[in-house]
Amino acid sequence: MSGGPLFVTRFPTPRAFLEGTGHFLEANEVENNLILGISRDLAIDASGLIRDPYFAAVCRGDEVRLVAFQTLPGRMAISREAEPEAARALAGDVHKAGLIVDAVLGPDPTVERFARELAAVRGQRVALHMRQRIHELTTVASLPLLPSGRLRLAVESDTALVASWLDAFQNEIGEPAPTNRTAMYRIGVKELFLWDDGRPLSMAGWSGPTSHGIRVNAVYTPPELRGHGYATATVAALSQLLLDQGYRFCCLYTDLANPTSNAIYQRIGYRSVSDSSVYRLESREP
Repeated sequence: MSGGPLFVTRFPTPRAFLEGTGHFLEANEVENNLILGISRDLAIDASGLIRDPYFAAVCRGDEVRLVAFQTLPGRMAISREAEPEAARALAGDVHKAGLIVDAVLGPDPTVERFARELAAVRGQRVALHMRQRIHELTTVASLPLLPSGRLRLAVESDTALVASWLDAFQNEIGEPAPTNRTAMYRIGVKELFLWDDGRPLSMAGWSGPTSHGIRVNAVYTPPELRGHGYATATVAALSQLLLDQGYRFCCLYTDLANPTSNAIYQRIGYRSVSDSSVYRLESREP
C-alpha cells in the first residue's frame, strides 16, 4: 500500500470520476454495479445530473481507498472501504462540501460506519432504513412450471399503467417519487418489460450496464396478481434476454425483509454476492 496521509479527491465530471476510480470499482464489479452503471450512463448523457453533483474518492498515495457519489438530491452511494479510516475522511469532506445527505447506500459494514461518522459531525442520528442483498446470475435455471404468457417490451400505450406500477413499487420500498416522467423515459429507451397474457400481469426492467453486466430492477406485480409465478417468469425471461445480448452476468438488489422475492430470485439462478444497507440521517429530537 502506498504511504502518506489519506486525502479526498473530487472529480468535476462523471467521465473524470470513472477514469480516476474505475479500476478500483471494477475489481468488485458486481458489488459496485450501481455506482459504475449510473456513472457510465451519466458520462454518456449528463442531462439528468443534479445542479451540484458530488464525485469523490478517498486516496492514500496513488491508491483509491473508498469511492462515493451523489447524483440524486439527498442520496449518496458509497463503495466498500479499503481501510477503516477512509470513512471518517469521506465524512469530513462531505460535511465540508455542505452536501445535504438524507440517506446513504453502500455495502455493510462500511455504510454504517460512514453514516455514523457523518451524523457525528453534523449532530444527527442514524436510522437503518433497509437491509439489502446483491445477487448475481450467470445462467438462468430451468423452470418447468411457468405461467402462460410472454415477455414483451412496454410500449407508449402502457405508460399510464407502468407509471402506476412504478409508483406502487416506490411506495412499497419506502421511497416514493414522481414516476410519470420516469415511465415515459424508460419506455422510450426500451428498459421496461411486461409479462403479458392477454393483459400485462407483471413488470421488470434493466438499467446501468457495466463492463460485463447489467442490473435488473423495478420488479413489480400488483398484489391481487401475486402468487401465480408472474414475477418469476418476467425476471427469468428478461435475465435470459440480457444474457443472450452478450452480458456475462445480471445482478439485482433484494430487500432482506422480503423472503418471498429472495426465494424467487434464487430459483431463477441468482446467487448472493454481498450485503448492502440504506441508512437515513435524521435530526436529533429537541
